Amino acid sequence: MRTPPDRAGRHRRRGRTCRAYVKKAAEAADLSGFHGWQVAKAAEAIEEQAVVPSSRPGLYASVSGDGVTVYLTDAIEGSCTCKAGANGRCCYHLAAALILQAAAPVRKAA
Repeated sequence: MRTPPDRAGRHRRRGRTCRAYVKKAAEAADLSGFHGWQVAKAAEAIEEQAVVPSSRPGLYASVSGDGVTVYLTDAIEGSCTCKAGANGRCCYHLAAALILQAAAPVRKAA
């Protein structure tokens, strides 16, 4: 059984399929600068759809742990507007963005 399509007609992955897809993308992404707990928290954020792509390639909106604040995370530049990212440290928002970037289909140049 497939999940119903979203407004753009794409089928979203949920449950076991989503976890397997995220795990495969996490293996493809370079997460060597992150702690294990950050990668686990990033996978959880992706599963809860707390990190979502924007209209600009490589830019993601990341909801904070409190569910109120939204940070901008740039997977291409490797930056995040959260407190850790602003201080030059790796954050789980960036790890999630890198995983999603690795999982994103390659866009064809027009």
